[in-house]
Amino acid sequence: MTDRPFRHSFKFWAQDHDWPVIRQVWVDADREGFWDVVWLNDHLYPPRGEEDRPIMDGWTLFGGLAALTSRIRFGTMVSANTFRHPAILAKQAVTLDHMSDGRLELGVGAGWHEREHEAFGIDLPQNRERFELLDETFEILHGLMTEEVFDFEGKHRTIKSARFEPKPSQKPRPPFVVGGAGPRRTIPLAARWADQWNYPDFTGDMDAFRSALHRLDEACEEVGRDRADIEVSAQFRYPGDPVETADRVAAFRGSGAQHVLVSFMPPTAADLPSRVAATLGA
Repeated sequence: MTDRPFRHSFKFWAQDHDWPVIRQVWVDADREGFWDVVWLNDHLYPPRGEEDRPIMDGWTLFGGLAALTSRIRFGTMVSANTFRHPAILAKQAVTLDHMSDGRLELGVGAGWHEREHEAFGIDLPQNRERFELLDETFEILHGLMTEEVFDFEGKHRTIKSARFEPKPSQKPRPPFVVGGAGPRRTIPLAARWADQWNYPDFTGDMDAFRSALHRLDEACEEVGRDRADIEVSAQFRYPGDPVETADRVAAFRGSGAQHVLVSFMPPTAADLPSRVAATLGA
């Protein structure tokens, strides 16, 4: 397996935080040097809590945050595929990749939050169609970012002799991130397209993580891909204690993760990522 440097990252939600707080968290993380990546999610309604709680747009925030930082990588964990045509998403991603000198990591998911789709009149197809659309999106993103002229005829999307300039700053393109542990659809999709597969942990069950990782091994073999080409990451919610966080990171690392993401649930004190970093880096 490829020898990768172990990475630490965190998610700081755009929910329940105003711009000065979000800005400070990113600038501190960039300056202090411990965290490798910081993530935002992509929602129109808060995924947790009451519907009237404030939430900002992650992609718009990226533009300002990329200009304020110089080292730390960033990405969506994950963007809802139902919100944007893949050509629009590709243009947003490439623009940010240039604005940040090649620091974007592009996570895209099928979409799941029924209430936000209902509230804003956005179509949320049945699960099977959502994953068909997501597979097509990754193929379109890859083609637009890597080919001089790109054509695509899918079940749901069509691209006709499209030129897409500029190409990304990163070559051949920003890394694709696929998150989820579904054995029938998500993990096979990750085997086809992911540069990083993210396992979402809600129980702390390392056997479940190892089982999902084994399924990824199988799915890669099925499509003829070397699983070593995929970074294995795991995310969990901050348990409320930096020492317990360090224990969880060690457990995932010992079980095969190459990257661990700590999700700080909102609202979060602006200095919490720095305090956790001090323990993890000790």
